[in-house]
Amino acid sequence: MKPTKENFEQWNEELAEKHDLDKFYNHPNFAFRYIEQKRISKLIELAEIKSTDKVLEVGCGAGHILEQIKMGELYGIDISDIQIQRAMKRLGSKVKLSKAPGEKIPFEDKFFDKILCSEVVEHVLDPREVLKEMSRVLKDDGILSLSIPNEDVINSTKKFLKKTGLIKLIDNKKDTEGWELAAKDNLDEWHLHSFSLALAEKFSSGIFKTTGISKIPNAVFPARYVIQYKKI
Repeated sequence: MKPTKENFEQWNEELAEKHDLDKFYNHPNFAFRYIEQKRISKLIELAEIKSTDKVLEVGCGAGHILEQIKMGELYGIDISDIQIQRAMKRLGSKVKLSKAPGEKIPFEDKFFDKILCSEVVEHVLDPREVLKEMSRVLKDDGILSLSIPNEDVINSTKKFLKKTGLIKLIDNKKDTEGWELAAKDNLDEWHLHSFSLALAEKFSSGIFKTTGISKIPNAVFPARYVIQYKKI
């Protein structure tokens, strides 16, 4: 059942407790880990972070991406208490963390030089509202680096693997721990939107202009898109 504004935070917290993102980023299958690491590397690369930059990750989760950023003054927000606690444990004093939704970022206008947002907008009630808020706190010459799942490719691949039985080559564990999280439903119960480049363009229209797109892991199998945006 789709959450409402009134119960969204509770709904999200229950799913954050259920899904340990360590299993997502440390999937037992090498190919899956490769895709996710390539996505993170490209997300950071397209942000073009400099040592003097103020950098925000919106929807920072347990801090897996912020952990890999090596320069800049780092900030992270997430609506989940559980995720913020996990991120604090992982990052220590390296990052200034705050519990806050993407629709109400607790910083003044044009505060950040760079913003990263990874696999988040498909989980929120109104992606356009979140994009507007990120634009508000981003400097005029700033960069938003955003990644989204390519749901059509992901879902068709899952169906093919299940239908052919090749899924056993990816995860032959009887309990399918890990694959259940990262591939069988791909956190589908946490997704409120089925994203594509066209949908990303629709939500960002009039707010951001696209200045770069990377297909992850490649153009033949674009399971993820990493998009570089600049303010209009």
